[in-house]
Amino acid sequence: MNYVYYVWALFTVNLALNVYLVYLLLLYYIMNPGTSPYSILPFLYSNMLLTAAIEIAGFAFIGAFAFVIFRLLQSLKVHKEKLIAVLSSADMPNISESINEINSLKIPGPLLPTILMVFFYFVPPFEAVSLILAFYYIYRSHRTLKSFEKMEEKAFAALGIKLERKKTQDHNFGLYFIITIITLGLFMLYLIYEIVSEFNHHVSEDYRLLESVEF
Repeated sequence: MNYVYYVWALFTVNLALNVYLVYLLLLYYIMNPGTSPYSILPFLYSNMLLTAAIEIAGFAFIGAFAFVIFRLLQSLKVHKEKLIAVLSSADMPNISESINEINSLKIPGPLLPTILMVFFYFVPPFEAVSLILAFYYIYRSHRTLKSFEKMEEKAFAALGIKLERKKTQDHNFGLYFIITIITLGLFMLYLIYEIVSEFNHHVSEDYRLLESVEF
């Protein structure tokens, strides 16, 4: 899931454009000292291309971010289905309990979070809701991945496999939420990278172990 790098790039572009707009705005008021702080329509009109570029970059950024969340949730669902299919092919009665447990694991649907993130980002009073939703689904993805690990340990044990791999680390999401607020969402770019990396490692280790077993 290299889409995370596109999110980083688009965020950087969006940030640079906004910083440049603020710089031009400060120059505008310095050069027009009698202008009311609230009269920025002439300024925006004279910089229409820049403001349009900021809107486009903002749409591209939140769209890419929402797509990463979509792909992460979708991949968790696909991983669950593949794992159940592989375990079901094992003709072993003691594996059925683990299969039922994995099958009962609830994973959020990927489409609704994507739509809500994009929608709220473009409703002026609720832009922050978009980032809060993104943080929440990153948290849910991590908790789902941790649940996967516990269930898989039980399933692999039933197959006679002792898991010896690096586990997904625990994260203090309460502290992460505070840091995300302080950094105005910037920290979440690092957090989504960590969660996606942990998921990729988890899946690759699962398939490596399962391929080494003959049912």
